[in-house]
Amino acid sequence: MSGEWVTQTPYNDSGTGTPAPRPPRWQRLKGTLCNDAQRLLVTGVPHLFMALTLTQGISLLRRILLARILTVPELGQMTYVMQIADLLAIVCDLGISTAMLKYAAEPITNEKKREYYCGGLFWGSLAATSGALIYSLAVWFLPIDRESAVKVFLFMVIPYIPLAAIAKIPIVYMQARKEIKRAARFTALTQGISLIMLVSATYYFKLWGFFITISVAPLSNLLILLTVTRAELRWFAPSWKLLKKLTSFGVLCVLANGTTFANSALSVVLLRHLTKSDDLVGLFAIGLLVMNGSRLLPTALMQTAFPYLSGILHDRRRLRLRVWELSIKQTLVMGVVAAAWYFVGPYAISILLGAKYAEAFWCTMILMLATVIFAASSSTAQALLILNRVHLNICAGLLLLAVNTAACLVLIPRFDIEGAAAALLISQLAGTCFSLAVVSIVLARGKASASANTQSPDQT
Repeated sequence: MSGEWVTQTPYNDSGTGTPAPRPPRWQRLKGTLCNDAQRLLVTGVPHLFMALTLTQGISLLRRILLARILTVPELGQMTYVMQIADLLAIVCDLGISTAMLKYAAEPITNEKKREYYCGGLFWGSLAATSGALIYSLAVWFLPIDRESAVKVFLFMVIPYIPLAAIAKIPIVYMQARKEIKRAARFTALTQGISLIMLVSATYYFKLWGFFITISVAPLSNLLILLTVTRAELRWFAPSWKLLKKLTSFGVLCVLANGTTFANSALSVVLLRHLTKSDDLVGLFAIGLLVMNGSRLLPTALMQTAFPYLSGILHDRRRLRLRVWELSIKQTLVMGVVAAAWYFVGPYAISILLGAKYAEAFWCTMILMLATVIFAASSSTAQALLILNRVHLNICAGLLLLAVNTAACLVLIPRFDIEGAAAALLISQLAGTCFSLAVVSIVLARGKASASANTQSPDQT
């Protein structure tokens, strides 16, 4: 089978079927690497990785350029505010965009697809606007931050939250219609426009220019996306039944995604409130930048492996073997990347970001180790999703948050940014152990159930 890792036993040419002598270790390693490389090319990982590099790479480039323009404390303030805003932009639509991707991709009529799209726009806009209103009230009445400039910045991102959430819906609709190239093209276009606007405004007006621009940039993106999908826009009467269907699936997905992103946001918020230092938050932001960039590879691998793992859902033995195989190989690859970063990291930080961030190296090193652990559990998270155990992914995310909170409260006062990075490392280790144990139990039970079902006809 072309989509499967295959290990064949070589036989000699005498026709007796006797296994040939086992080749040397270096030949077996070479054969494994060649087999893995061939499968990566066949399954399309390089193409997917390039697509992710195009879309997420623009975001990384924007962060690098902003880090070079801003001072360390300014970067800390920007990271603090945007971590909160981005988290709310993920969760405030109640997962309606994710649910729309699922249902609009099903084999239904085009009219039904349009109903999901227009209904998703209506209910997603209402939910996101309500979430932004609740956030604005919280900023106004709660003592979230007493510093006047940061308080203003927290208010300035209020329009960004619903606009960023709504702007995802047209892109998701293109993906649901299998218009992947078109979705990637317009994602690159809108992110490229945002890159130019944000970097230019920040270069001339620093943080004030950044936050003024970030509040309106999603609006231009949304107008472009609505224009290119105008043929799909129809008026459908708001349906509570549709809202219930979208949210019943979407809320679980957004909780699973939100808890993962909230782990980093929580570290940033606690670091700033426990140390009262924007400089330390700015240095920690470099660690997050490196960590998120290094996660591109395991993310691409798992998105490519998802259809294959879904295809062997009913063969629990093969599914278990493939999940562990992916975990081991991804961990080894990211371990090599982390080892390489130990040698090139100090030079890369100074050249790409500037010598002012040199103190962030050990923070980046700790977070690279967290990425290695993340790579070990990324396949298990996909396996739980395939097995319809989304609630277990949510439990893993909540465990991450709980362990990270406790570790931050203990480590940050003693070790500053290294303590925050170590807290993320410890929480990732706890979440990975939980995911590995849960997947082992679920797959073992599924295997036992399948064996019982195959034996029952013979017993009768």
